[in-house]
Amino acid sequence: MRTFVKAISLAVALLAPLSFAQESSSSAVESSATVESSSAVESSSSEDAFASFMDQQSADPFAESSSSAESSSSEESSSSGEGLVLIGGGSSSSAVRRVYGRDAPVYTFVATAGLQSPSRGIVSFEYVVSQEIFNVGVHFTDYNSDLFQFGVSAIYYPMEVRYFYTFLTSDWIHGTYERDRDIGAGIYKEFDETENYWRVVIGIGTEALFMDHFGLYAEVGFEFFAGDGSYFLHLNKEYGRLDNDNFEIPYGIGIMIPF
Repeated sequence: MRTFVKAISLAVALLAPLSFAQESSSSAVESSATVESSSAVESSSSEDAFASFMDQQSADPFAESSSSAESSSSEESSSSGEGLVLIGGGSSSSAVRRVYGRDAPVYTFVATAGLQSPSRGIVSFEYVVSQEIFNVGVHFTDYNSDLFQFGVSAIYYPMEVRYFYTFLTSDWIHGTYERDRDIGAGIYKEFDETENYWRVVIGIGTEALFMDHFGLYAEVGFEFFAGDGSYFLHLNKEYGRLDNDNFEIPYGIGIMIPF
């Protein structure tokens, strides 16, 4: 009996290492399979991600940028159509951007008509030397049976807009008057005397356009006259005499037609 128990114990002792080795081998196989499966999944995921990345790279990289540029250009185009225009003018999405005064329509000539204005007379015609800055013109101021008056003007816009201007005017006054000459013994002889005087006026004015080719102006100035070898403040046009006993402030209003 003891011999039989010893034989069984010896057999168990010999078979135990083989069983442990088989379990270790099985565990190693399962671990290897798990690692390989996990590696395959990760490799598959990496390949999918790489393929997605390549697909994105193959798309047009400038499509979004081009779309943004077109959108921005569209917004600028739509916003640039608005702007201030001349008084009484309208605006629309297709209108050219114009700012009254500074960006008013470009003119070459200006015609005016009104009262006996200091720089523009009854009627005048001006040439626009520099848009919104400087004009020169000729004007007709007065006419009757005794005299004829016309002159030239220089108009300067110091603010570069047609709201305010200064001017310098020079007029030639040519008149013929009947005079009486005392020839003695209480006898007077009538004769015609021709007078030529120069009139200079400096002043300020304002004007405004209500349409592209219509506006109003008003101006006032200070005048003096040269003649008879001296300077005077007043001319009596009825008698053709210069004096310093009187003083007048010339002013005028009228319409203007730029074109």
